[in-house]
Amino acid sequence: MVADRQVLEDVGFGKGHLSTVHLVHEEKYGGKVILKIPGGEMSKTILSISEKRFQTLHNTEVDIYNIIENHSEFDVAHPKIFETEKMEPPVTGGFILMEYIPEVTHLYANDNVKAEELVEPVKNIARLHALGERLNEAERRLVPTDFLKGWFLELFTEKNKALFMSVWQPGKMADFMSSPQSADAIRVLSEILTPDEFARLNDDCQMSGVKAVFCHGDLSSHNVLFEKLPNGSMKFRSICDFQGSNWGNAAQDLTRLFVTALSGQDRREKGEHLLKIYYDELVRVTRGKAPFTWEQLTRSYTRFLPHHAAIVCVTTPGKFLRSLAEMEEGAEKEEFKTKMLEKYIALMEDLNEAWKSRTRV
Repeated sequence: MVADRQVLEDVGFGKGHLSTVHLVHEEKYGGKVILKIPGGEMSKTILSISEKRFQTLHNTEVDIYNIIENHSEFDVAHPKIFETEKMEPPVTGGFILMEYIPEVTHLYANDNVKAEELVEPVKNIARLHALGERLNEAERRLVPTDFLKGWFLELFTEKNKALFMSVWQPGKMADFMSSPQSADAIRVLSEILTPDEFARLNDDCQMSGVKAVFCHGDLSSHNVLFEKLPNGSMKFRSICDFQGSNWGNAAQDLTRLFVTALSGQDRREKGEHLLKIYYDELVRVTRGKAPFTWEQLTRSYTRFLPHHAAIVCVTTPGKFLRSLAEMEEGAEKEEFKTKMLEKYIALMEDLNEAWKSRTRV
């Protein structure tokens, strides 16, 4: 039982809103393990996410971990799973007990990694995408096909969108947009985060002819675990949080990762190189039978960029502004501000350009 376990630390505090994540002691698994329980109070009380949605997300994650472990030959780095319990009607309970990976660093929107530090995560996601081809019919049915329109419709209700967009009022983020393109993009955010757009991206493969693959669905940098080495570099350890997994366009994972993990400059200058590393690994693991062409991948990336850039630009500035206000004046505050504004301005400029060119891709 969840309640019987000794909680050592709330390791998920401030790191996400869809689950409670505790470090607990479990003797039969060697001591420290991670206990993940679906449902976060902020998501329930402020964003009004339903219990049914939490059930869907949690049960999907349980199924996906089982699938990945059943196909270990693809070598997708993930925490070892010890025990799981689904949320079943009536909607109660549910947990995942998994491996505790020590020394990992949890990344946020204000953390950038170097492009070369994304090489291994990108190769892992290529292997995950290839894994889908090996699923039997029963396994395939466990992977949702409607995650993008279902989840984002519930997250970006008119009430929630107004809450998120409030950070872009004059006197807040709007004042920091130093280029005409980034300032003009403020109005574009509301155009992107609409039910029609969520449905279009959800059904992108049917509309574009690009073959759907087994996607992670929420491959932001905070779901990629790194160890910070003594020299300051980051070593990839694991991918986690598979609750958004779905059949979809591979670009949803790649755009989500790049817009969250990279500085604007690195994403612009080295994003295509990382896409090539991804595609080469996909070709290798599928033995030359990649599910889509290189051209289809790059065009898909451009289609999905506005969506994931917009999500970063509406959901994370609130924390940025609070952190900025709490910091003492000095070099550290100025460095933090400069780093974040470089990222936001580049995202706003690029989502604006990609949104305008969407009819061409």
